[in-house]
Amino acid sequence: MRKEPINFQNVVGKIPIGQKIEVYVSEGNFEGTYSSFIYDLDDKFIYILMPTNTSGLKAVVRKGGSFYISFIDEKERRIGFKTTLNDIIKEEDRVIYKAERPKEEAYIMEFRENFRVDILAKADISFIKHSEISKGEATAIDISASGAKLSAGISLEDELEIGDTIFVSFELEGIALNNVESRIVRRTLSKGEKVNHYGIKFVNLDKKLEDRIIKFCIRKQLEMARKMKGLWE
Repeated sequence: MRKEPINFQNVVGKIPIGQKIEVYVSEGNFEGTYSSFIYDLDDKFIYILMPTNTSGLKAVVRKGGSFYISFIDEKERRIGFKTTLNDIIKEEDRVIYKAERPKEEAYIMEFRENFRVDILAKADISFIKHSEISKGEATAIDISASGAKLSAGISLEDELEIGDTIFVSFELEGIALNNVESRIVRRTLSKGEKVNHYGIKFVNLDKKLEDRIIKFCIRKQLEMARKMKGLWE
Protein backbone atom coordinates (compact mmCIF):
# COMPACT_ATOMS: atom_id res chain seq x y z
CA MET A 1 0.00 0.00 0.00
CA ARG A 2 1.48 3.30 -1.13
CA LYS A 3 1.77 6.26 1.29
CA GLU A 4 3.55 9.30 -0.07
CA PRO A 5 4.28 12.31 2.18
CA ILE A 6 2.98 15.63 0.91
CA ASN A 7 3.18 19.17 2.28
CA PHE A 8 -0.33 19.83 3.45
CA GLN A 9 0.01 23.57 2.89
CA ASN A 10 0.28 22.89 -0.84
CA VAL A 11 -3.16 21.31 -0.95
CA VAL A 12 -5.20 22.88 1.83
CA GLY A 13 -5.80 26.11 -0.07
CA LYS A 14 -7.40 24.12 -2.85
CA ILE A 15 -9.92 22.36 -0.62
CA PRO A 16 -13.34 23.82 -1.44
CA ILE A 17 -15.87 24.61 1.24
CA GLY A 18 -18.35 21.78 1.17
CA GLN A 19 -15.69 19.18 0.29
CA LYS A 20 -16.87 15.72 1.32
CA ILE A 21 -14.50 13.97 3.72
CA GLU A 22 -14.17 10.67 5.53
CA VAL A 23 -13.52 10.75 9.28
CA TYR A 24 -12.11 7.82 11.19
CA VAL A 25 -12.39 7.77 14.98
CA SER A 26 -9.95 5.24 16.42
CA GLU A 27 -10.63 5.61 20.14
CA GLY A 28 -13.55 5.49 22.57
CA ASN A 29 -17.11 4.24 22.26
CA PHE A 30 -17.60 5.76 18.81
CA GLU A 31 -14.76 4.06 16.97
CA GLY A 32 -15.53 3.78 13.27
CA THR A 33 -15.69 5.55 9.92
CA TYR A 34 -17.99 8.52 9.35
CA SER A 35 -18.79 11.06 6.65
CA SER A 36 -18.67 14.84 6.92
CA PHE A 37 -18.03 18.05 4.97
CA ILE A 38 -15.59 20.94 5.17
CA TYR A 39 -17.52 23.85 6.72
CA ASP A 40 -14.73 26.45 6.80
CA LEU A 41 -10.94 26.92 6.88
CA ASP A 42 -8.52 29.42 8.36
CA ASP A 43 -4.77 29.59 8.94
CA LYS A 44 -4.78 27.26 11.93
CA PHE A 45 -7.95 25.22 11.87
CA ILE A 46 -10.30 23.14 9.73
CA TYR A 47 -13.98 23.33 10.57
CA ILE A 48 -16.09 20.28 9.74
CA LEU A 49 -19.71 19.38 10.32
CA MET A 50 -20.21 16.78 13.03
CA PRO A 51 -19.50 13.44 11.29
CA THR A 52 -22.23 10.82 10.96
CA ASN A 53 -22.30 7.29 9.60
CA THR A 54 -24.77 5.61 7.25
CA SER A 55 -27.02 4.73 10.20
CA GLY A 56 -27.19 8.33 11.34
CA LEU A 57 -24.94 7.75 14.36
CA LYS A 58 -22.88 10.84 15.21
CA ALA A 59 -19.17 10.61 15.96
CA VAL A 60 -18.74 12.00 19.47
CA VAL A 61 -15.16 13.18 20.01
CA ARG A 62 -13.99 14.99 23.14
CA LYS A 63 -11.88 18.14 23.05
CA GLY A 64 -8.27 17.15 22.76
CA GLY A 65 -9.19 13.84 21.16
CA SER A 66 -7.53 12.71 17.95
CA PHE A 67 -9.09 11.42 14.75
CA TYR A 68 -8.23 11.07 11.08
CA ILE A 69 -9.50 12.94 8.03
CA SER A 70 -9.15 11.97 4.39
CA PHE A 71 -10.51 13.45 1.17
CA ILE A 72 -10.14 13.25 -2.60
CA ASP A 73 -8.27 16.24 -4.01
CA GLU A 74 -8.56 17.81 -7.48
CA LYS A 75 -5.98 15.35 -8.83
CA GLU A 76 -8.10 12.37 -7.76
CA ARG A 77 -5.70 11.51 -4.94
CA ARG A 78 -6.83 10.61 -1.45
CA ILE A 79 -5.10 12.86 1.07
CA GLY A 80 -5.08 11.73 4.69
CA PHE A 81 -3.87 13.22 7.95
CA LYS A 82 -4.25 13.02 11.70
CA THR A 83 -5.78 15.91 13.61
CA THR A 84 -6.83 16.95 17.12
CA LEU A 85 -10.21 18.38 18.09
CA ASN A 86 -9.65 21.89 19.42
CA ASP A 87 -13.24 22.92 20.11
CA ILE A 88 -16.90 22.07 19.52
CA ILE A 89 -19.02 24.90 18.15
CA LYS A 90 -22.81 24.90 18.21
CA GLU A 91 -24.56 27.09 15.64
CA GLU A 92 -28.34 26.87 15.63
CA ASP A 93 -29.05 23.34 14.40
CA ARG A 94 -25.42 22.59 13.49
CA VAL A 95 -22.54 21.15 15.49
CA ILE A 96 -19.13 22.03 14.10
CA TYR A 97 -15.82 20.41 14.98
CA LYS A 98 -12.87 22.79 15.06
CA ALA A 99 -9.84 20.66 14.20
CA GLU A 100 -6.16 21.56 13.96
CA ARG A 101 -4.53 21.70 10.55
CA PRO A 102 -1.47 19.45 10.13
CA LYS A 103 1.65 21.37 11.03
CA GLU A 104 3.87 19.69 8.47
CA GLU A 105 2.82 16.73 6.37
CA ALA A 106 -0.19 14.82 5.18
CA TYR A 107 -0.07 11.65 3.11
CA ILE A 108 -1.23 10.57 -0.31
CA MET A 109 -2.96 7.24 0.12
CA GLU A 110 -4.08 4.82 -2.55
CA PHE A 111 -7.85 4.60 -2.74
CA ARG A 112 -10.75 4.14 -5.11
CA GLU A 113 -10.35 1.15 -7.47
CA ASN A 114 -6.61 0.76 -6.80
CA PHE A 115 -6.89 1.17 -3.06
CA ARG A 116 -6.69 -2.25 -1.46
CA VAL A 117 -5.65 -3.75 1.83
CA ASP A 118 -4.20 -7.12 2.72
CA ILE A 119 -6.53 -9.67 4.29
CA LEU A 120 -6.52 -13.39 4.95
CA ALA A 121 -9.90 -15.06 4.61
CA LYS A 122 -11.00 -18.52 3.54
CA ALA A 123 -13.17 -18.21 0.44
CA ASP A 124 -15.59 -20.55 -1.29
CA ILE A 125 -15.94 -20.22 -5.03
CA SER A 126 -18.35 -21.69 -7.56
CA PHE A 127 -18.39 -21.48 -11.34
CA ILE A 128 -19.88 -23.14 -14.39
CA LYS A 129 -17.52 -25.24 -16.49
CA HIS A 130 -18.55 -27.61 -19.27
CA SER A 131 -22.20 -26.91 -18.46
CA GLU A 132 -21.75 -28.13 -14.91
CA ILE A 133 -21.51 -26.27 -11.59
CA SER A 134 -18.09 -26.70 -10.01
CA LYS A 135 -16.92 -25.61 -6.59
CA GLY A 136 -13.56 -24.92 -5.04
CA GLU A 137 -11.74 -23.29 -2.17
CA ALA A 138 -9.40 -20.32 -2.19
CA THR A 139 -7.93 -17.71 0.13
CA ALA A 140 -8.73 -14.03 -0.28
CA ILE A 141 -5.43 -12.21 0.27
CA ASP A 142 -6.39 -8.62 -0.51
CA ILE A 143 -9.50 -6.60 -1.27
CA SER A 144 -10.68 -3.25 -2.59
CA ALA A 145 -14.11 -1.85 -3.41
CA SER A 146 -13.72 -3.08 -6.97
CA GLY A 147 -12.29 -6.56 -6.51
CA ALA A 148 -9.96 -8.91 -4.70
CA LYS A 149 -7.00 -11.22 -5.13
CA LEU A 150 -7.47 -14.92 -4.54
CA SER A 151 -4.90 -17.61 -3.91
CA ALA A 152 -6.00 -21.08 -5.04
CA GLY A 153 -4.46 -24.50 -5.36
CA ILE A 154 -3.05 -25.62 -8.70
CA SER A 155 -5.88 -28.14 -8.97
CA LEU A 156 -7.97 -25.26 -10.35
CA GLU A 157 -5.32 -24.20 -12.86
CA ASP A 158 -7.10 -25.85 -15.79
CA GLU A 159 -10.50 -24.72 -14.56
CA LEU A 160 -10.20 -20.95 -14.09
CA GLU A 161 -9.21 -18.67 -16.95
CA ILE A 162 -9.18 -14.92 -17.57
CA GLY A 163 -12.68 -13.78 -18.44
CA ASP A 164 -14.42 -16.54 -16.49
CA THR A 165 -17.27 -15.64 -14.17
CA ILE A 166 -17.12 -17.01 -10.64
CA PHE A 167 -19.14 -16.52 -7.48
CA VAL A 168 -17.18 -15.82 -4.31
CA SER A 169 -18.16 -16.06 -0.65
CA PHE A 170 -16.08 -15.09 2.38
CA GLU A 171 -16.32 -13.24 5.69
CA LEU A 172 -14.60 -9.89 6.22
CA GLU A 173 -14.68 -9.01 9.93
CA GLY A 174 -18.45 -9.10 10.15
CA ILE A 175 -19.02 -8.20 6.49
CA ALA A 176 -20.48 -11.18 4.65
CA LEU A 177 -19.78 -11.49 0.95
CA ASN A 178 -22.20 -14.16 -0.23
CA ASN A 179 -21.94 -15.48 -3.79
CA VAL A 180 -20.62 -12.19 -5.13
CA GLU A 181 -20.51 -12.34 -8.92
CA SER A 182 -16.97 -11.68 -10.09
CA ARG A 183 -14.89 -11.86 -13.25
CA ILE A 184 -11.31 -13.10 -13.44
CA VAL A 185 -9.18 -10.29 -14.89
CA ARG A 186 -5.67 -11.53 -14.01
CA ARG A 187 -4.08 -14.90 -13.47
CA THR A 188 -0.57 -15.54 -12.16
CA LEU A 189 0.43 -19.15 -12.39
CA SER A 190 2.86 -20.48 -9.85
CA LYS A 191 6.38 -21.57 -10.71
CA GLY A 192 7.19 -24.49 -8.47
CA GLU A 193 4.72 -23.35 -5.82
CA LYS A 194 1.42 -25.06 -5.17
CA VAL A 195 -0.82 -22.00 -5.51
CA ASN A 196 -1.90 -19.60 -8.24
CA HIS A 197 -3.14 -16.03 -7.82
CA TYR A 198 -6.26 -14.68 -9.47
CA GLY A 199 -7.29 -11.04 -9.67
CA ILE A 200 -11.07 -10.75 -9.69
CA LYS A 201 -13.32 -7.78 -10.41
CA PHE A 202 -16.67 -7.59 -8.65
CA VAL A 203 -19.68 -7.40 -10.99
CA ASN A 204 -22.81 -5.43 -10.05
CA LEU A 205 -21.77 -5.21 -6.40
CA ASP A 206 -24.52 -3.99 -4.12
CA LYS A 207 -23.93 -0.32 -3.25
CA LYS A 208 -24.37 -0.86 0.49
CA LEU A 209 -21.89 -3.72 0.43
CA GLU A 210 -19.47 -1.61 -1.62
CA ASP A 211 -19.69 1.20 0.94
CA ARG A 212 -18.97 -1.23 3.77
CA ILE A 213 -15.91 -2.56 1.95
CA ILE A 214 -14.66 0.99 1.32
CA LYS A 215 -15.01 1.85 5.01
CA PHE A 216 -13.30 -1.40 5.97
CA CYS A 217 -10.38 -0.52 3.68
CA ILE A 218 -10.12 3.00 5.11
CA ARG A 219 -10.16 1.67 8.66
CA LYS A 220 -7.56 -0.97 7.93
CA GLN A 221 -5.34 1.53 6.16
CA LEU A 222 -5.46 3.93 9.08
CA GLU A 223 -4.83 1.13 11.56
CA MET A 224 -1.72 0.15 9.63
CA ALA A 225 -0.66 3.75 9.31
CA ARG A 226 -0.82 4.25 13.08
CA LYS A 227 1.47 1.29 13.58
CA MET A 228 4.16 2.69 11.32
CA LYS A 229 6.66 4.55 13.44
CA GLY A 230 6.31 8.27 13.10
CA LEU A 231 3.84 8.10 10.21
CA TRP A 232 1.27 10.38 11.77
CA GLU A 233 3.62 12.22 14.09
